[in-house]
Amino acid sequence: MDVFNRLLEQARAYWAGLSAGRRIGVVLSFLGVLLALGAVVYLSPGGRYTPLGAGPLPPEDVSAMRTRLSGDGIPFRLSSGGTGIEVPDERYAEAVVSLAGAGIPARGGKGFEVFDETSLMTTPFVQSVNYQRALQAELARSIMQMESVQSARVMIAKPEPSPFVRDQKNPTASVVIKLKPRMTMNPATAGAIVSLVAHSIEGLRPENVTVMETGGRLLSDPNAAARSGLPTPQLEYIERLETYLSTKAEEMLSKTLGPGRAVIRVSADVNFQKIKERVKTYSPDGRVGVAERTANSTSTGTRAGGVTGATANITRTGGSTANAGSGGGTSKEEVIQTDFLVSETLRDIEEGSGAVTRLSVAALVDLTAADGQAVISQADAEEIIRQAVGFRPGRDSVTIARAPLTGPNAGEPDDTLVRLQRIQTYVSLARNLSVAFAAVLSFLVIGLLLLRRRPVPEAQGATGTEPGAETAGAGPTGPVAPTPPPTTEERRNAELIRFQTMARNEPATVVHVLSVMLGEKSI
Repeated sequence: MDVFNRLLEQARAYWAGLSAGRRIGVVLSFLGVLLALGAVVYLSPGGRYTPLGAGPLPPEDVSAMRTRLSGDGIPFRLSSGGTGIEVPDERYAEAVVSLAGAGIPARGGKGFEVFDETSLMTTPFVQSVNYQRALQAELARSIMQMESVQSARVMIAKPEPSPFVRDQKNPTASVVIKLKPRMTMNPATAGAIVSLVAHSIEGLRPENVTVMETGGRLLSDPNAAARSGLPTPQLEYIERLETYLSTKAEEMLSKTLGPGRAVIRVSADVNFQKIKERVKTYSPDGRVGVAERTANSTSTGTRAGGVTGATANITRTGGSTANAGSGGGTSKEEVIQTDFLVSETLRDIEEGSGAVTRLSVAALVDLTAADGQAVISQADAEEIIRQAVGFRPGRDSVTIARAPLTGPNAGEPDDTLVRLQRIQTYVSLARNLSVAFAAVLSFLVIGLLLLRRRPVPEAQGATGTEPGAETAGAGPTGPVAPTPPPTTEERRNAELIRFQTMARNEPATVVHVLSVMLGEKSI
């Protein structure tokens, strides 16, 4: 207790000896240290919470998680308006293991484990209903294993069995899925879901299965290919082509305008016809002789004679005939036959399918910067789009419109994971800075405490020794180093203390001295 009182007296004496400026500095330093320590405690790893689960959770899942965590004694707090639950970082692994052991949250509902709680009094109708519920839950769990699916729900409609064939009806099924942010589902994946559900239910045909997303878009339409006249692979090719061209144009504009300030959609007309053509060309100038045959013939006989004309060729029956004359000769004949090959060119031309016949581009851009000035002109934006999609004059068309978009991420879903990571980075940085700030403030406070006023040397007037008259001498334990000469303020304080001591011990002498001094001044 004496030590505490002594410390308290020293603190009071120290506070009384401080000037007004130093008192303000000490108070501010003390408050700063308290704030820094509070920030360190609040932002320390023990004070950070991590969400359980991704995205908003259903109320029933939050309630089940809350009950389980309360039973295990794990602290938690609700977040996101009751659609999320968070636990401290150091208890996160324990909470995950505890919830997983209890099957919480029940993704897709209870599956075949529902039969673990059946009793002997269960009726066949209840068994049938439980089996259908379990089958729906198991199918939903299987569908949620896909990378792009966040949640799924399966509904099976089984008609009542009928003894008459004409009254029998086929079962149907509907699948409602919720896609993860920034994820899409192509017809092939939807077809895989249809096949999974159809082969899991007895008597269910693939054409009786419907798959849709929570936004109301039908993902599986068995009549889509028939209505468009194109098979599914060709529709997928068109979709990939349009997405590829749209992404190229948007990325180019995003480099200049910023993310989310351009929305571009491309519609492509593709010709899937295959044309095969065979061309055979002859070149008359490129003849080549390959064979030559020669035939010679000689003939001998009379030669025609007489007068030329019709008289010589008419036979007369009476009278004399003209002397036609006669004679003989030999004739030779030579026939040369040469075979040539005429050069020819044979070409088989096959035009592949998938040729783009027309591109229609629609763009919505925000060209205004934060200061109200246009970053680029509308003509420049249109030219960028033309070059990105491979625009051909006379074949393609581009329509561009200016409109203010809602923000840098307009038209895109929120990336919750990225935002959470950014927030955690900021919190960690603030924690480290607060620790450093607290250390600096503590150093300053310690420095202020050490900069106390030097103690005033005790007055030596009572013993007859003047201040500053001490010299080096031998002490009880040996020689003592000489003390430095006192300052003017110390000398004045020492004189004041000596007079106070003299006034207490010898008041008559002090009165006499004062009387003499006043008398001298009055003279």
